[in-house]
Amino acid sequence: MVIKNKVIIYSVLIVIVTACIFSTGCTSSQSTQAPTQTISPTITTLTLSQTTAPGTIVTSLPPTIASTTAISTTATQASSGITVTLNSAVKKIQIGNYNNKPGNIFLVLDVTIQNNDKNNDFKYTDSSFAIGDKTNKNRRNAITSQVAGGLNNPLSSGTIPLKSSKTGQIVFGVMDTSDANVYRLFVADPTGTVLTSIDNIQVP
Repeated sequence: MVIKNKVIIYSVLIVIVTACIFSTGCTSSQSTQAPTQTISPTITTLTLSQTTAPGTIVTSLPPTIASTTAISTTATQASSGITVTLNSAVKKIQIGNYNNKPGNIFLVLDVTIQNNDKNNDFKYTDSSFAIGDKTNKNRRNAITSQVAGGLNNPLSSGTIPLKSSKTGQIVFGVMDTSDANVYRLFVADPTGTVLTSIDNIQVP
């Protein structure tokens, strides 16, 4: 009887110990799997963040460089001291009794020149004005003095005093072709330095 009780007690103890060992093994295996699931998303998030940041910095640089160039061009044109306003532009076959040589036609520009210089009068002659044919790449000086007798108010030679303006006509001999209809006017000082210009003068 005593021996049977001992066997039963030993059997129960073995079952309890086995159950404890099995229970501990399950718990430890579950706890070791948990860190693996937590680490993976964290690494992925860091990798995406580092890849995106440099791309944003590079994209923002080009617009700053472009705006600096535009400001520089405007400042150069404003420093001449001479302002030229184009009132009208027309082509003519004949001016008074004057005819142009074959293959050419008269281009008459009516302009107003304002002298904004603080120190000097603006002295001009035919060589102060030049016209550029943008299609054929030609550039010719004015011939106003040659046809002045057929004009109402020629600007062939003279002086525009400080803080004053003068309006008149400037004449050029240009090519008489259908594709020559866009011009650029240049205004220079007596040394030949261009003071200002008017671009894209369209005369059909």
